[in-house]
Amino acid sequence: MQVKLKSTEWEIGSVLGTGGFGSVFEAKSPNGDLAAAKFIPKKPGAKREMLFEDSLADVRNVIPILDTGEDDDHWIIIMPRASHSLRDALEKGPLGLDDARRVLEDVADALADLKGKGIVHRDLKPENVLWLEGAWCLADFGISRYAEAATAASTNKYSWTYPYAAPEQWRLERATSATDIYALGVMGFELLNGSRPFTGNDSELREAHLHNPVPPSNAPKKLGWLIEECLEKSPEARPSPADFRRRLDLSLKGESAAGLSLWKTPTKPRHRNGRKSPDRIRWL
Repeated sequence: MQVKLKSTEWEIGSVLGTGGFGSVFEAKSPNGDLAAAKFIPKKPGAKREMLFEDSLADVRNVIPILDTGEDDDHWIIIMPRASHSLRDALEKGPLGLDDARRVLEDVADALADLKGKGIVHRDLKPENVLWLEGAWCLADFGISRYAEAATAASTNKYSWTYPYAAPEQWRLERATSATDIYALGVMGFELLNGSRPFTGNDSELREAHLHNPVPPSNAPKKLGWLIEECLEKSPEARPSPADFRRRLDLSLKGESAAGLSLWKTPTKPRHRNGRKSPDRIRWL
């Protein structure tokens, strides 16, 4: 099958995968370049991903859009073909510390750039993190939105993925960059433990994300604290993407860098994720 899009004509091959927002097929350009073609059924809100085409052009570690167009029944997006997803990598079990660090670095850099443009991904998960040209890159902006924009009625409020959904999503509140940081925290926990911090059916997941403390992690101590902070119930208590990125480097050095502020837990214990924090030196 041939499809003529904005830039050129593409030959569409066999299906690579399907999901809640369409199907992905092999694609080949006239000069033989291989790519992936995402066919998104035309329905209310389906064109949202294409609205970010220009805004994402200079964002680090995001799968670029090579071409766009439509046929009678679908919006069509052409993207480079990634070798595998983070979910594929996790099928083999927890990642080693160096590999997990690389994932967290790359995703945090992408989230920092998205925050600078006022864009919230809203569905960050291992299936949407792909390995492309030596970096872990974000994909699938199908339910993304500008942070300051009103959410359109055509956007399905429950389209996000429950195991990675922040408390404010369960409360149907406005998503912000902190919502993506929460999902990054879930992924960080999963990368190092081989399982997510909260599991269960839909109602159990809702209760856990809204109220349950984060279970113990196999992560190194300071990295564990940082991941736990990403999983704070209050969005305001979570680190920004840039702060997470800076502190990630420090957490794996084994010592605080000169000139950084240290603070000690006050005498009155500070509550974190529904439990009292231990009396420990914390780093910023």
